Amino acid sequence: MNTNFNDIEALLASYLSGDISDESRMIVDSWRKESPENEKLFQEMQYAWNAIPILQEMEQFNSFEALKKISPMLEQEGSGIRWIKILQRIAAILIIPLVAYAGYMTISNISLKKLSETESIIQTISSRQGMVSKLTLSDGTKVWLNSGSSLQFPLRFTGNKRQVKLKGEAYFEVAKNENQPFLLNANELNVEVLGTSFNVVSYDDESVSEVVLVTGKVKLFSESDNSEKQYGFMHPGQRVVYTKKSQKVAYEEVDVKKYIAWRNGDLIFVDDSMNEVVKRLSRWFNVEISVKDPEINDYIYKATFSDETLSQVLYMLKISAPIDYRIVESKPLPDGTFTKQKVILMKKKE
Repeated sequence: MNTNFNDIEALLASYLSGDISDESRMIVDSWRKESPENEKLFQEMQYAWNAIPILQEMEQFNSFEALKKISPMLEQEGSGIRWIKILQRIAAILIIPLVAYAGYMTISNISLKKLSETESIIQTISSRQGMVSKLTLSDGTKVWLNSGSSLQFPLRFTGNKRQVKLKGEAYFEVAKNENQPFLLNANELNVEVLGTSFNVVSYDDESVSEVVLVTGKVKLFSESDNSEKQYGFMHPGQRVVYTKKSQKVAYEEVDVKKYIAWRNGDLIFVDDSMNEVVKRLSRWFNVEISVKDPEINDYIYKATFSDETLSQVLYMLKISAPIDYRIVESKPLPDGTFTKQKVILMKKKE
């Protein structure tokens, strides 16, 4: 007996959530057994459903934008199956309550039509400018994404390694699994661990990447032009700076609190140059900060910011160092967006 898919479609959300009667469950189970195609289709829908808990972990999430990006990739040519409607019904149960979240998720690099048991959905989660996002991967690994950062990872880990890719800054608490090492790619630099916690900074527009190890042990290596270069292991309390152009690393002992405070909403500066302060404040507040007088970059700064606004931070900079500033407010553009707010730092006049 060939079950009408319209009848099955109406039961899917209840089936996948577990809130379904025994009679209705038997109907879906019978439909799954009718053909390999039906079972494969069910598995694909289940993969999409299983992505939702990851979204619930995020501090920022725009469900409707995500739905627009997911839906076109789930369409089956000639199948007549209304994937968009299926996901909209799922959204009505679980995703719509998340509409207050801000952020976005895209699913990419794989077609569900070609999905096999050895493949997994690859998705990318990005943290908006001025925001910090938190998520938990399928293996239990916890990740904090700093402002303007993105993480690419599979919905479920397969194979002999758990591979993810980072652009920007993130803090990881990796779930231990000796049989499946965790491999992070940050541009050319790779960090391999079994179970540990560490911070990584690797923005595309910067010439260096860095790793700060909090607990455990990590292995560092780079890959370029099909060749691999080993950099050894790190121990807790170390910071490694990797120069992309020369492919060289420099080790130093540090106070890790300074480098991971951002995940709790704090900015800590300890004997940092004003150049470093400007770079971090620019990302933190999503503003464009320029230095008019170059000697300002050599000033050394020490401070901790928690809940201060940009104006408060700038005022504190002004009273603690011989600098002044000017704020250039955002201006509306023809497309309805606004220019980024600008701050100009200058040497204080005598």
